Amino acid sequence: MASLTANALCVVPTMAAAAAPRRHRSLVVARASAAKVDDAAGGRRQAMVLLAAVAATTASTAAAGRSARAAVSTKTGQWAEIENVTDPYVQDLGKWAVTEHNKQSGEGLEFGKVVRGRQQVVAGMNYSLEIETKGPASRFYEAGLFVSLPPEKRQLKSFTPLLG
Repeated sequence: MASLTANALCVVPTMAAAAAPRRHRSLVVARASAAKVDDAAGGRRQAMVLLAAVAATTASTAAAGRSARAAVSTKTGQWAEIENVTDPYVQDLGKWAVTEHNKQSGEGLEFGKVVRGRQQVVAGMNYSLEIETKGPASRFYEAGLFVSLPPEKRQLKSFTPLLG
């Protein structure tokens, strides 16, 4: 009779990644080996333990993923405020938007920080970020970005100065 063994790897998001819409996956690998089991009940017991471990790993990973995305609206097309704009992923998006704008326009703006943002779930994610630039001519800009589903590709849709 064949027996089953399992190796489980569970990736759980940290608190810093809680606001970022990222996908976390659990990997469960099951192997069948030709080892003899003395009694059929022992083999069934081993299979049931394996099944319980897989179910527990999957459930805990799903719960962690739901809590990490709790701040993100689950309805496609609905805009939601980004609660933690200091998240490194959001700041990286803002920095990338300024760099991309500089490439397209030939300007020399210097990224300061993202001060406000909204996101929209589509076949990927739309972002509307309010960015403060630094330097002698410190100003505020609104950047519209689209980030595609994995493999992640970013597109700068708009970059306009805000009056004020």
